Amino acid sequence: MLSSLLSDLRLSTRTLLTRPGFSLAVITTLALAIGANTAVFSAMEGRLLRPLPYPDSERLVYIHNTYPKRGVDDSGNTVPDYLDRREHAAALEDSAIYYDYSYDLAEQGTPMRVAGISASPSLFTTLGVQAALGRTFNEAEAVLGNERVVVLSHALWRNQFAADPEMVGRDIRISGQRYRVVGVMPESFTFPRREIALWVPFAWTDRQKSDAMRGFEFAQSIGRLKPGASIDQLNAQFDAIVANNLQRFAGSTHAPNFAERVSSGGFSGRARSLHKQMVGDVGATLWMLQAAVFLLLLIACANVANLLLIRFAARRHELGMRMALGASRLRITRQLLIEGGVLATAGGAAGIVVAFAGIGLIRWLQLDGAEHGFRIGISLPVVGFTLAAVVMSALLFASVPALALGGAGALDSLSAGGRGSVGRHAARLPRRVLVVLQISLAVALLGGTGLLAHSVWRLQQVSPGFSAENVVTASLNLSREKYRDVADTRRFNEQLMAAVRALPGVIVAGSVGQLPFSSDYGSAPYFVEGKPTEDAAGGEIGNIQVADHDYFRTLQIPLLRGRGFDTSDSTDALPVVIIDQALAQRSFADRDPLGLRIGTAGVDGAISWLTVVGVVQSIKTQQLSEQASSPTFYMPIQQSPPRIFRIVMKSQLAPHTLAAQLREAVAKFDPEQPIWDVQSLAARVDASLNSRRTPMALLLLFAGVALTLSAIGVYGVLAHAVAQRTTEIGVRMALGGSRAAILRWVLAEGGRLLAVGLAVGAALVVVLGLQLRTHLFEVSPLDPLTLVGVMLLVATVGLLACWIPAQRAAGISPMQALREN
Repeated sequence: MLSSLLSDLRLSTRTLLTRPGFSLAVITTLALAIGANTAVFSAMEGRLLRPLPYPDSERLVYIHNTYPKRGVDDSGNTVPDYLDRREHAAALEDSAIYYDYSYDLAEQGTPMRVAGISASPSLFTTLGVQAALGRTFNEAEAVLGNERVVVLSHALWRNQFAADPEMVGRDIRISGQRYRVVGVMPESFTFPRREIALWVPFAWTDRQKSDAMRGFEFAQSIGRLKPGASIDQLNAQFDAIVANNLQRFAGSTHAPNFAERVSSGGFSGRARSLHKQMVGDVGATLWMLQAAVFLLLLIACANVANLLLIRFAARRHELGMRMALGASRLRITRQLLIEGGVLATAGGAAGIVVAFAGIGLIRWLQLDGAEHGFRIGISLPVVGFTLAAVVMSALLFASVPALALGGAGALDSLSAGGRGSVGRHAARLPRRVLVVLQISLAVALLGGTGLLAHSVWRLQQVSPGFSAENVVTASLNLSREKYRDVADTRRFNEQLMAAVRALPGVIVAGSVGQLPFSSDYGSAPYFVEGKPTEDAAGGEIGNIQVADHDYFRTLQIPLLRGRGFDTSDSTDALPVVIIDQALAQRSFADRDPLGLRIGTAGVDGAISWLTVVGVVQSIKTQQLSEQASSPTFYMPIQQSPPRIFRIVMKSQLAPHTLAAQLREAVAKFDPEQPIWDVQSLAARVDASLNSRRTPMALLLLFAGVALTLSAIGVYGVLAHAVAQRTTEIGVRMALGGSRAAILRWVLAEGGRLLAVGLAVGAALVVVLGLQLRTHLFEVSPLDPLTLVGVMLLVATVGLLACWIPAQRAAGISPMQALREN
């Protein structure tokens, strides 16, 4: 048996080598389809199927506050919320709290900005990781006065300190202060993002721990479940903590808005898998891409099956001779299957090469999740997937000619070697079905891609509520130690902004605490004067902003009522605030808010009252697809100067030119103060579309390949039909048939295939569109414009594929055709 199989394998290989053009076409088709599937699956395996690189990572959870009644799923954490959960949530084995902060590293030469994390020491025990050199910081170092210690990332240690093995125990200068290096993390450690260069202890103050800070949500939290505990149990315990706090704060002035947050917002804590949190929305994108490349593989298999059927017809004399010499139907069927297996194996091997290029493309498009520590590549599971794709492909396309051999008519045909038998309707039907399948799947893939492309186009037309044209942004983070006094921070801001406005080419410039379309986010509770605190509107959560008098003018945010800030809104003047339209509608309804006051609670629990002097248009802050704007209130930057602020400049100059001028201006006031994240605001807005545009670009690529393969399938079937019916065409023309009639006849043959394929494809587009509706923006899943456009495109390409064999048929010489018979 084994020797027989080896003999068939050798025969199959020799047979395929005698037709190198045919074999190369099949292998190339399979390589593209299998390679695309392997590349996308490598991203699936690396991001969705492979566990996070921490011990027992399935027990790690991401913990956050939520306000479901306000449509806010994740609003961050506060220190008191974290302490409540750490103490009273029995399902937690360990937990940690942390927040992002940028630091100025000024060890050698020009100061540089590095991204860092201020975290509780339990961050490392929760994750279950240890330092590669030295140690991580401990609880004693997370106390004010002892917190000047730092753990370095492996990349920072290697790039800035030349991988000095004696680095542990040395002091380095961070944001104007000396920090003792206590450890260096392993090269593989990345949390929560790859750009994080250092970790310092989060030493909270008594005020930060106080109940008055509930609602000031600025931090993130993770936890580790106890063995056997579930996320549902943990969420139930979070609800119990909220219920207990409602009783504890009844009549208390320590957390005056807690009951309102619960009643009006549905406030509670929630946990979800840390893996799912880190994967984010890209999980749905990867599943969508995997479905697309699977369709591509089906189209490729149909294309190859068609090629094999055509070759099967051409080999009728060879196979008929073998059967006449005594070969059984089973032996010939096995031979056809082995030939398909050889082609599929060669296609799979070439597909691995294509997959490497595809993985490089996925990395370039930033779908690999490298920023969160995910790694993709040709791993053992990916190789197993590729082998499964090879076997499935071989069974799909090689079984078609094998099945065509199974009928008695086919057997008689082979035995007789009759010429005309292959042109019968029964022989042509499988090829027609395969072409219709290719066309319908190509229409489905193009239709889904078209819906996403239309959605992205609609998004690009959406106004964010401000003008990003010719606006360049930059970020500064003033050292806590160097700018401890509020007056120092205010003075630096005033002096720097005066210098920025005087820079050549700057038309107008302003400063703001949090920049739209960035990672900036800050929320805080606010109160409307005159409303009882038990009223739901008395304790709302809103986005808190600080801005100067030229911020609104630089971004051209429309002033709807009242006035903007001006230079008279100083620290000695009446505290004022500008609210946006969303806050005005939510909290004031039909009342005129001008002259009324809203209050914000300070860290000491005291409420500061601010007089409303203006109402501006609401803007989108993170995504153009935002359906509702969060209420936002703006305070004058001179009355509430932050250490971290952004500069916005309207200018015709390029960002790199402005960056150089800005660095010179900053150096005049503080040579150690770096600026960072200099880029145009338009680029920030444009980048927010990448999560939609990137998968669409890949789908367009896959859809283009699918359309090409479908066109080749139509062409192949018609070209073969013309070749097999040359005599018939010659007879028709000898009996008076015109070339135009022959042309119409061949085009009609192809047109019928196209019509059926388009009809089936249109139905598939409808089904696919309904599945994609959550990914669409202001585009119906049954969008007629997209469907008609796709149908016209496929019909045009299909008719072009029909035209070439039709022209060839119309050009046949009757005498030559009859002589060939």
